[in-house]
Amino acid sequence: MENSSNRVKDSLAFELCKMYGLDQGVRESSGFQGKWNFIFSVDSLNFDRAMTFIKKYGYPTESLVGSDNYKIECVSSSFFAILLHNPHRIVNEREHYKTLLNEVHEKRLSPSEFANIIDKYYWIKRGNNKRVLVGSDFGKPCLETKEETNQIRKEIGLPLLQDSEFINCPEKM
Repeated sequence: MENSSNRVKDSLAFELCKMYGLDQGVRESSGFQGKWNFIFSVDSLNFDRAMTFIKKYGYPTESLVGSDNYKIECVSSSFFAILLHNPHRIVNEREHYKTLLNEVHEKRLSPSEFANIIDKYYWIKRGNNKRVLVGSDFGKPCLETKEETNQIRKEIGLPLLQDSEFINCPEKM
């Protein structure tokens, strides 16, 4: 019985590594005509594969793939990298947002990682001047968005921010 369980964990870990390899491989390859269009296609494909995986097995955790497998970068980092490359799909497609929010509530995805994914969307958004909404490794949110910021932080299980933890942003996002 134990052997069968290990095979399943190894198989799931291998799937994660394949996705991570594709995600990182296209970025590290030498330039070729249409590289960015290819990267966007790979990102979209990987995102769809990741969301299907999450709906079937949950967000990858050490208990899902085994502790030895989880120590391997391509296993533990795959979905976070894939989701960081597709933040627009999470912010703009409610079904995906709800799926990941559920993973946070099930304690398979950390609130801080989810905040980073959401903030990446706002940080790279054209004309947004690298502003963020939630407050994460990407930076502090604007005081002008305090109500919305704290609403999202509460929803994903992060502590609410005090006024001193915001920055003043003269223009709206």
